[in-house]
Parts: sequence; C-alpha cells; structure tokens
Amino acid sequence: MKIAVVGSINTDLVYTIDKAPLKGETLFGNDFRILNGGKGANQAVILSALEENVLFFGALGKDVFGKQYLNHLISLELNGNVLTKESNSGLAVIQLTNNDNSIVVIKGANDLITKYDIDKFFKENPAIEILVAQLEINFDTSKYMIEKAKKMGIKIILNPAPALDLDESIIESVEFLIPNETEAEVIFKTNDLESIVNKYKGKVIITQGEKGVMYYNDNMVKIEPSEKISVVDTTGAGDSFVAGFTSGIANNMSIQDAIKKGIKTASITCKYLGAQTAYSVLKEMKK
Repeated sequence: MKIAVVGSINTDLVYTIDKAPLKGETLFGNDFRILNGGKGANQAVILSALEENVLFFGALGKDVFGKQYLNHLISLELNGNVLTKESNSGLAVIQLTNNDNSIVVIKGANDLITKYDIDKFFKENPAIEILVAQLEINFDTSKYMIEKAKKMGIKIILNPAPALDLDESIIESVEFLIPNETEAEVIFKTNDLESIVNKYKGKVIITQGEKGVMYYNDNMVKIEPSEKISVVDTTGAGDSFVAGFTSGIANNMSIQDAIKKGIKTASITCKYLGAQTAYSVLKEMKK
C-alpha cells in the first residue's frame, strides 16, 4: 500500500535546561544539539522504517539548514518529492526540561507550499492510498489538500498540530483525527475528552502522554495504557505514534492493535534524543 506523508521539515535546535527561565531571567543550559525534525518529516522517516512505499512531500529553503536536511533525506531515499523554496528553511527551537518539552516553530519554506504544488504532487503520484498530514504547512493549502484527497478516495490520517480551529467539514473528511489532549481541548473547546471521543466514534483518537491513548472501540470509550519506560526525550512521541498507527492501519490491523503499534513505536522513540534518531533501531526490528 502506497502511503504519502505531506508536511513540515524543520531543523531542531534543541537545548536542555534544569528549569524554564522566568521573564527576564538568564540561565545556563546543559546541552545543545542540532537535529532533524518537523512533524511531517518525523512521521515520514519513522514510517519509512516500518513500511515500504512511503512518499514524503515537503519544502526546504535555500540555506545551510536546507542543504544539510536534503542530504539527510537523500540518504533515506525520501527526497524525491521535496521542493526548494526562495526562503529560509523551517526551524524549531526546543527546550527540554524535566522530561517535558516546549517548542517554538519558525515555518519558513513550510508556509510556501501552494495548492499548485499539491496538485502537481497528486498528479505525479496517482497510486496513493493513505495520506498522513499535520498543520505545520500553510493552513489554506492543508485544507485544499484534504478536500482533494477526499475526492480522490484517499484515506486521510490527520494529526492536527499545532491546534487550530477546524471546520466540521475537515473533521468529517478525515478517516482518523489524532490530536493530543491539549490540541483536542483547543479544537473542540472542551476538556471533556471522553465526550469528544464518544461523539466521533472511531474517528478521533486522543494521545495523553504517559496516561495512554483514548479511543472508541466495541461500543465504548477506552484507554490503551502507555508503556512504562525510561524517557530521554518526548519530542517525537506524537509523531512516532502517528507513524506506528498508520503502519498498523496500512496492514489492516484493528484500531486497537494499530494503537498498540503506535504506542510501541512512540516508546522506542522516547528512549533517544531527537524525533528521528530511532529510525535505525526501528528499521532493524522490522527485519
């Protein structure tokens, strides 16, 4: 089954610090690294470790970060549909504090993907059966892509991050909507997560970090527990869950089993610093 991931490419500037600084406060950090990230690229890379026939569509800028990232994607054979825009590449500044993270994203080239680019991508890749998307590229382009994919009969898995107001038509167009609990509250304007999952039976799947994953199955709302692990970095947990879940759906697993695969994939990723670092481990496990 051919799977396409369309989304952002960001270079992650990651630092660790003991506590978040207060307004106007200067603190010393403990560590700094430059890593490959972006929700779209993270999901594509991890998914390509689990599945064959994964396409990735995104955009880089004409800067040093773009050149470095393109070489990375070439090494993984995921560069075939990556555009170069007259812009800086996407950047994410990630603060890691006490096994948690906060992130600031500069969209750069990600925001310059157009409807024409989407049309060209679909025309050149007519065999796509599953589309994985997020909301870190231009929002109008994302909406257009979802509408077009729906008309083409493509199964859509949307990770609505960062959280934005979503038209009901978008929610209805996707096969699965996978927010985390904070994103779900923003999108649906309630903290009653169980009511959300119950309303959108089998469609909305809410990840809740160490508490697990909430979903609807067998006529009831359930929580699939997370694995108890020693966490190094949670940055790529949500993206890895989406990748693992998509792999399960592509292999005709039940929703529960696909969620279990997503949790397992996320658990492995969280043992490493950087969202894509677990690629080789997951690739080896597949053999």
